[in-house]
Amino acid sequence: MSDPVRIAAAVEGPTDAIALEAILSAVFPDVELEFQTLQPEGSRAFGSTGHGWAGVYRWARQAVREGGGAISGCSVLEHHDVLIVQVDADVAHTTYWRASIRDAPRDDLPCDRPCPPASATTNALQAVILGWLGEAACPQGVVLCTPSKSIDTWVLAAVCPDNHVVQRADWECNLKPAGQLGALPKAIRFEKNVGDYRRRRDTIEKGGVPLLPDCPRPKGSKLIFGPR
Repeated sequence: MSDPVRIAAAVEGPTDAIALEAILSAVFPDVELEFQTLQPEGSRAFGSTGHGWAGVYRWARQAVREGGGAISGCSVLEHHDVLIVQVDADVAHTTYWRASIRDAPRDDLPCDRPCPPASATTNALQAVILGWLGEAACPQGVVLCTPSKSIDTWVLAAVCPDNHVVQRADWECNLKPAGQLGALPKAIRFEKNVGDYRRRRDTIEKGGVPLLPDCPRPKGSKLIFGPR
């Protein structure tokens, strides 16, 4: 029996962690995964750095300092096979100032591009995240996950793939996809909270978003395994 794949994740919030773990289980059904959320739950090494994308940013900067200037030198990669850094693409529309961040390595936000195509913005955002990580390209073992415009886009496609809104060509350009959760038919309606996401985890996994062939595939969203 092979050893499990040890995955560490720095994500915006607890619902994102639930959705991402379900997605990974769907994409790799025959692989035993050990999934650990380092951010926002905090870790022994770095402690809590807050929720949202600013929390991911602060976690990344602390990890980079611990790694001598780049995430590739961080001890997290010594103890895990994969490190996933998840930042929703709606972050491309904001600024560091709005998140009370004063130590950004570059003035590279906002970086949004016309949508569609969603990939124009997610590609730009990946370059920004690499700057947070002190890297010019994605190093071995590091994964950038940049759903457009939110991971809720993937969740909706999983739990209700036939929804007419989800089927629209510009679905990934919707800045507030979570609002559609409450508009679903009563039998499958749920809210963006940990309890409802946990109850829907099996449905999200069964949906197989974003890579399995019998489900809608977000075209611009990115779950990219490095190196590129």
